[in-house]
Amino acid sequence: MEKTPKVKNITISRSILWIMIAGAFALGIFLGRGTWLFYAGQNERTGQHSYPGEDFAFIRPTITKTYPDLRKIRELKPFRYKVDALIQEEIDSDEATAVSVYFRDLDNGNWFGIREDEKFSPESQLKVPLLIAYFKWSETNPLVLRKKIFYRGVGGPFEPRYLRSPKPLEPGKEYTVNELLFRMTAYGDNSAYALLLANLPPAYLLRTSRDLYMNYDPEKKEDSLTLSAYASYFRVLFNASYLNEEMSEKALRYLARSVFRDGMAAGIPPEVSIASKAGERIIPAQDDDGAPSEALQLHEFGIIYHPERPFLLGITARGSDFRSLARVIRGITGIVYAEVDQQSGSIKP
Repeated sequence: MEKTPKVKNITISRSILWIMIAGAFALGIFLGRGTWLFYAGQNERTGQHSYPGEDFAFIRPTITKTYPDLRKIRELKPFRYKVDALIQEEIDSDEATAVSVYFRDLDNGNWFGIREDEKFSPESQLKVPLLIAYFKWSETNPLVLRKKIFYRGVGGPFEPRYLRSPKPLEPGKEYTVNELLFRMTAYGDNSAYALLLANLPPAYLLRTSRDLYMNYDPEKKEDSLTLSAYASYFRVLFNASYLNEEMSEKALRYLARSVFRDGMAAGIPPEVSIASKAGERIIPAQDDDGAPSEALQLHEFGIIYHPERPFLLGITARGSDFRSLARVIRGITGIVYAEVDQQSGSIKP
């Protein structure tokens, strides 16, 4: 007959049990605090103000979950004629010589354009596709964003006259790719752009353009894009249709930290979020007497997060004074936002 094995009963006193529970609780606080400090430190270095567990706020998949009735909003009544009238006023008053506009309702896809097929050189706007290319790379190789690049003090491909970085890179200092991406996007830093471009295999940037069906070769400086084509970069970020949701959100958060506040941002209420990118270009020209002259171009693209109807807006303005062109962009943005706001029911008649 087999003997039944004896089983020892292990007992834990109530005091010891409470000590174990308290220890586990303290460990949880320690780990949680450590995680928070890690992300807070990362945010301080990159300029981000997001924390672990914070809901996404800039991409469509999250917005449509938060506002499930968004798709039920009625279509906007045409208002292009109002924008046309304002543009003509600005041209007549010599604030600008030419203006192009692209508007798209991100709820239902309805859009209109004013000279939106006119091509422009997006060399100064290559920062957005470069940002997308790096984040696409990081989806399969996360360590890319932690790579450090040494800055020797060599400037960017061109020094901006109007959109200058408020915090230039310091010569002799190392920066992570993530820090450079933030500075390039939020501060418009051309030195950060040059470093990032030099350290990205050319195939990655070219692949991004081809994946998004852009008829544009980044290696050809004189190649050009239309307003409607360039706006596609913002649409794929909003829809999280090229990058994953995390990287799409991160890209839009960087764009939302843009320090340029004299254009589109000045044309909307201060509490409304905007993820935008501005660029400038100086075009050699001749005056009426044939003497050398120059034409200035200021362009800005952005997603404006109207609380009921987010929309995409792209504006290119040409003229002789950057501040005047910024006022033109601000005025057009203001009239577009007011129209969207009124038709969405936010303004009482």
